Amino acid sequence: MSTVVSAPKKTLNDQLNWLACLAITIIGFASLYLAHGSKQIAVWDVFALISLGVVGTWRWSLFILRGIRSRIYLSWVFPRWRRRANALTAEQLPPVCLLVPTYKEKTWITERVFRAIAQEARTLAQPITLLVNSSSDEENAFIHQVLEAEDPGLRSMHLIQMVQKDGKRKAMADGLKELVRHGLPSETIIALMDGDSELSPGTLRQCLPFFRLFPRLGALTTDELPVVQGSYLFAEWFQMRFAQRHQQMCSDSLSRKVMCLTGRFSLFRAEAALHPSFSDQLENDNLDDWLWGRFKFLSGDDKSTWFWLLRRGYDMLYIPDALVYSIETVSGSVIDRAYENMRRWYGNMLRNNSRAIALGPKVTGFYLWYGLLDQRISIWTSLISPSCLILSMVRGHFIAASIIASWILFSRSLMLLLVFQGRPSSPKPIHLPILLATQWSSSLVKIWTQMNLAKQKWANRGNQSISADGTGRSRVAKLGISRFLLASQVFSFAIFLLWLNGVINPLWDLEGLHLKHSASQQVAVQQVEAINHGIMPNDGKDDAAALQALIKRQPLDKPVQINLPIGELDLFKPISIDRSNIRLKGQGISRTILLAQFDPTADTAILTISTPKAGQTVALAVAQTAAKVEQKPVQNVQVGGFTLRHSSSGSDAVKAINSLVLDNVAQATLSNLHLERGIRYPLVLKRSRDVIMQYVTAEDGVDRSKIVMNDANVQPDLRADRVQ
Repeated sequence: MSTVVSAPKKTLNDQLNWLACLAITIIGFASLYLAHGSKQIAVWDVFALISLGVVGTWRWSLFILRGIRSRIYLSWVFPRWRRRANALTAEQLPPVCLLVPTYKEKTWITERVFRAIAQEARTLAQPITLLVNSSSDEENAFIHQVLEAEDPGLRSMHLIQMVQKDGKRKAMADGLKELVRHGLPSETIIALMDGDSELSPGTLRQCLPFFRLFPRLGALTTDELPVVQGSYLFAEWFQMRFAQRHQQMCSDSLSRKVMCLTGRFSLFRAEAALHPSFSDQLENDNLDDWLWGRFKFLSGDDKSTWFWLLRRGYDMLYIPDALVYSIETVSGSVIDRAYENMRRWYGNMLRNNSRAIALGPKVTGFYLWYGLLDQRISIWTSLISPSCLILSMVRGHFIAASIIASWILFSRSLMLLLVFQGRPSSPKPIHLPILLATQWSSSLVKIWTQMNLAKQKWANRGNQSISADGTGRSRVAKLGISRFLLASQVFSFAIFLLWLNGVINPLWDLEGLHLKHSASQQVAVQQVEAINHGIMPNDGKDDAAALQALIKRQPLDKPVQINLPIGELDLFKPISIDRSNIRLKGQGISRTILLAQFDPTADTAILTISTPKAGQTVALAVAQTAAKVEQKPVQNVQVGGFTLRHSSSGSDAVKAINSLVLDNVAQATLSNLHLERGIRYPLVLKRSRDVIMQYVTAEDGVDRSKIVMNDANVQPDLRADRVQ
């Protein structure tokens, strides 16, 4: 028997599919690189906040950590365990009992499943106990016939047959109670498996030794591969899901815990499986919900057995080289079948997730608890990328949309390459759309299910269903609250997405509600994007001429806001504003920088706000008093959101230059500005009144002064604590 988990040999078709997925990854990465190099990327930075921010760090750190742990388990930890397990002889293995509830499976499936069981029984040193709880006496007779054909006289097994009533959970619980009456040895290992799960050769020999090696091992489960008839897409979907499951199970098993003991095939120590509370929880597992009250679980028996062991501190392992074939037959709508499966899977997950998290990391282990917490968060985070993609396209931000699409193409295809590493099957291009559809649709299913935990349905088990809606007013109240909470969560997530994409700012919007009436009386401010008028950051070319021309072109009778882009704007000459009702807004301190690169003349300023007759320069001698000219001041000017800098700051060449000058200005607002040191005066105010300064950092000038004021006033509550 092999002592290492090795990758199977790939066919030419597998290698071509792998190369195709690699090509998609490279195309996605190249597209990201090209989009990042675009100068117009400055108009949008939301994706960077998402991918490199808290959400992206959380999701990708877990994926990378899971991949590393999986490799450690497969390459170092498990091979050592396997060598120790192989050293045990067949006579040293514990006795085993298989409990198989089966319900109206197709005859060819039943034949494959029980023929494999009989073959496995002959590989062991002592007979197995096989308890079959089927749907009818006729099904039991057919199973007996199959076993007799493979093992005449049933010399390698003791067969017990029952007819189930009231669903799979009760059938399993009744079977366990029957085994208790048969007085099995205390060291017996109990296998709980489905009637459509086929054991591959050597499965029992590969699994049973681990119960001898690890006394605290309560249960283990194995790898799975799908055998699907009726749908190619369904088959590839299951191939991908089992590859993802394999990676997660290997990672979890490094902590001797797993997320689920699959009902397809899992082995349990008898002291656990035959405990009265084990069968009771299996049959009557329920949840006390604040909205729906107490309701029983319909499906999810594997989650119930898992939680029983988890709460009592048992170890649980994943055996990656033991394989079980999961047989599926698909008829009718593939989408309907997939939807019903997801409702059942994710409903079971959510119904058990909260109570498992409540056990705390000391009981579950920190890594498993971290994974349980991520199950709740990923419900929403998986929808961020597609939502931002749609919003960007709707708003016409096609560069932003192309970046998101490139990221999705690159990251998801890379994810497939990593997940399928070492699997019997290879990644295929068809897996990419399947993966995207699964991630996004599963999030939608989970969002609906978490507000409807009591609604349960098992389509391929006789179309069973359970609901705790109640009747009359109680039903109306429960459904109303459920729908209200669902709508509230969706609305909150929509607000969050709109905020991320810069469509709204909830804090500013709420703060501005009390100004709604006065704002409705004001003329709307025209928004002008400077980048659309030849003002390109970081290109080393003069932006002053284009910016000055843009200011001059604006109508005098309407308020205008000129939005400067992110990056450095090179100014080869000073900028002056000599009109009222204008706003010059950058994207934030150190994000938008006005970089003066001209040789200064006497009393030059990088940015001057003054009446037209004031000119472009200002005499700054504090003792000088110029004759006052009766002239209407510039009014309602707002400047902020950028840094003023000279390319030669600190040198003697710039001792005559100033950062910002206001001359004959009324009702001006300076906010979120940084006026760098090394020039003469960071800020000069002349003949100006009602100047509001908020979060203006003005560094010491050459003359060791911060502000020069001549016949000017600043609001006192802002001057003292906002200017540093």
